[in-house]
Amino acid sequence: MTTQQITTVADENRREPTDKTRRIARRLASMRKSQGISQNELCEKLGLTQSMMSRYENGERRIPSELLADFAAAIGVSADELLGLEAVKKNAQEMDEETKKLWKKFQQFSKLPEHDRRAVTRLINSLSRTKKAS
Repeated sequence: MTTQQITTVADENRREPTDKTRRIARRLASMRKSQGISQNELCEKLGLTQSMMSRYENGERRIPSELLADFAAAIGVSADELLGLEAVKKNAQEMDEETKKLWKKFQQFSKLPEHDRRAVTRLINSLSRTKKAS
């Protein structure tokens, strides 16, 4: 490997974004939104600043390889889907607005204390049994 071939992360970040970088950035933003996750929520999950997240999603900065898997896991897709190497599986991409809102509530549900989650689960089970009986 020649000296010209060796680049640092700082060198990479100074380069103009490529079309590939922009496509990955658009895919990330689209997938995040389709899952009903705000930029701030994703930042909190990954320990990033909102300004850095914005730069990644706008294609201004390349997403470091070590973060790709974290981004993918946080938005519920594979890294191959995020990179565009694999077709996106049918999931939240095809959800209607009401389902997206419900999905967002479900994500909030998972953050509740255990006793509150049990109470909500009992309520849902009760409602579903009532609906079946009708």
